[in-house]
Amino acid sequence: MNHKLKIGLILENEYVNSHLKDLIEWVSNQNEMEISHYLVADNVPNTQSSKIKKLFSLSFIKKYLNSYLKKLIMRYEEKRNLSKSRLHSNKLNKFKITEFEINKFVYSAQYSKNGISIALEEDSLNELKKLNLDVLLRFNKRIIRGGILNLNKFGILSLHLGDDMKYRGGPSGFWEVYNKEPNSGFIIQQLTENLDNGNLLFRGQISTEKTWLLNRAELNLRSYFYLKQTLKNIATNQKLPNFIKNVPYTDKIYKNPTNYQLAKYILMRIKNKLKDLNFNNKNNRYQVGFQKNTWGNLEYRKSIFIENEEGTFNADPFVVEKDNKSFCFVECFNYSEKKAKINVYELSEKGYVFLGTALEERFHLSFPYIFEFNNEIYMIPESSKNRDIRLYKCQNFPLDWRLQEVLIDNIDAADSMIFQKDNKWWMMTNEDPLKLDNHNYQMNIYYSDNLLNGEWISHKNNPIIMDATKARNAGLLLDEDNVFRVSQSFGFYKKYGENFSINKIESISETGYSEKKFSSHKKFFNKNILGSHHFHSNDKYTVFDVWKKSK
Repeated sequence: MNHKLKIGLILENEYVNSHLKDLIEWVSNQNEMEISHYLVADNVPNTQSSKIKKLFSLSFIKKYLNSYLKKLIMRYEEKRNLSKSRLHSNKLNKFKITEFEINKFVYSAQYSKNGISIALEEDSLNELKKLNLDVLLRFNKRIIRGGILNLNKFGILSLHLGDDMKYRGGPSGFWEVYNKEPNSGFIIQQLTENLDNGNLLFRGQISTEKTWLLNRAELNLRSYFYLKQTLKNIATNQKLPNFIKNVPYTDKIYKNPTNYQLAKYILMRIKNKLKDLNFNNKNNRYQVGFQKNTWGNLEYRKSIFIENEEGTFNADPFVVEKDNKSFCFVECFNYSEKKAKINVYELSEKGYVFLGTALEERFHLSFPYIFEFNNEIYMIPESSKNRDIRLYKCQNFPLDWRLQEVLIDNIDAADSMIFQKDNKWWMMTNEDPLKLDNHNYQMNIYYSDNLLNGEWISHKNNPIIMDATKARNAGLLLDEDNVFRVSQSFGFYKKYGENFSINKIESISETGYSEKKFSSHKKFFNKNILGSHHFHSNDKYTVFDVWKKSK
């Protein structure tokens, strides 16, 4: 039996947030690890200067106004965003760590003049060493220096909510929203004396949420999940994961926003809300278009568009050839039923003919990825609401389909695509490992020796892509020996399906994956087209969808 990983928590005080509470409860249910101690200081300094001196300074007035604006924003977002979120409504609660059976260790430390940096006294270091902890997790607000960094087998691990390549500093989650970034980042690192360049264990990204506090809450939720996976990895392998190479940082260290920036943020929120109402207007609809042409020669403006039926829209088209005819399978979403089924159309140069419903389940279906194998036609529709990835086989083309098998069960994944290469089947899917229906920024790969009755193995490098601008699948193009993955971009302020890119898969194996952007498509011929998020071709007909503004 492996040695049980002994964990210590470095805290600011004896109150913990809900994310840390959840981590503590999770560890208590793991056989291979335990949290044996929490560490708090006995001599936290008071760095406040004379209040009387402050009252008569201009800087005090600016700081007071700054504090007031931040509290105003935070209270508003707590009430209007966090409290109404099913995931984050209770995340501001605090809990006493004394509720848990964890030993307390009190240490003495030397502080820098501003109180930001600490180094443990020698006596405290010696006593801490006797506890034989394997790893410390930092959850206080201090910069930690000195002998404690190398005291334990795996050192001190720390979460940083911010993209280490773009946003170092704080406040966490704010600047990505302020600068309208599509992605917000976080890292897990082993602390070193080099403050901003620790040993990087994991670098992750999420799609930026629409407000500061929501963004911070989502960063916390996702980063704590990957911290759990990192601890599990360490406990299982009894070693740290391989370090990720650091990159040069050329930007400034971000600090608290100024009064001007806070005021600008408030105005930006109002403006974004108005833009959001325009983009996500309930009268806007997806619409499928097609053209008899190869995908490289397609011109959107010359295409034929399939009209949506009342109360529905069509999206996610895939086209397949059968008996020298081309058939387009689409997601048909019904607003009153709040779910979709798979419909099929026969395409021609002059137009299209609706043939009927190919597949319908009690749960939502979309993204009807369709392909041929051994002279049979198969479909993998998106079935994330049923928490599986399922394979259907056509019995009588094009309207009679039967479930062949569930390829992967108990998974929250969308927009799955598979293809055969080098005697293996490769599946690319947009998985949410937390099973919270967020499929917009993570792409995972699974592989199997067999399509039917095969074991689908998770790629060792999952997640392969964590990036809201390119992770989500939007189609697959097979061009002679080349494979192109079409990806859609999830824009800032929840602009789903804003644009798409075509990426050539350079290599795919059990140990790696690489792709290179071939083309990107952000502008469209008609001002009423707000975006496009799907693209597919069978080399005779090319199909796509657009997000159209209501007139």
